[in-house]
Amino acid sequence: MTTKERITEEAFKLFLNNNYEKVSISDIEAAVGKTRGAIFYFFKNKEEIFIEVIDTYLIKTQDPSEKFKVEDDTSLKQFINLYINGVNTTMSKMLSISVVNIYKQYFSLYLQASKIYPNFSEIMTQNSIEEVNLWEKVIARAIKNKEIKAVDTKHYATLFRSCFLGLAFDRCLLYGLNTEELYTIYLTIYNQIKLKS
Repeated sequence: MTTKERITEEAFKLFLNNNYEKVSISDIEAAVGKTRGAIFYFFKNKEEIFIEVIDTYLIKTQDPSEKFKVEDDTSLKQFINLYINGVNTTMSKMLSISVVNIYKQYFSLYLQASKIYPNFSEIMTQNSIEEVNLWEKVIARAIKNKEIKAVDTKHYATLFRSCFLGLAFDRCLLYGLNTEELYTIYLTIYNQIKLKS
């Protein structure tokens, strides 16, 4: 891990546990074990550090092109597995940081970013639209390939995405998203629209 990555990770932990305003450069110095000069070699100020944290841990991790590598012949069933694996990978990365109740803190950081990070809401909305579009594309291909019944692709794409968001939000205050539960829900939806072979 480079010094810049270490600063970003330690700042991420601090911003997860405290509001942006409460985190000082002194706190970051202590967490990283580096002087202010060493930190400012990579970042101009606290806001720039915060922006790097949001880029690294929120925007990139929620970018569908980063999370899912979908081939032209990926079936809906395969995509469901890819999706769950992508969520598990992201969650494992977050849990490795060892923050108490990271799920609750992650949502709190998300709200802070919406106030501080320039165009954050627009960027995350675009990520969400791209993810729904990806679901829609996979569902349309599944219809064409006679994997599933003819369904409204937009509605089902939104349904799959909303199941993830709803469970993630609902469980964040307690123990976090259970991907086995999400997978079971996805398979239930899939089996209801799957064409019998």
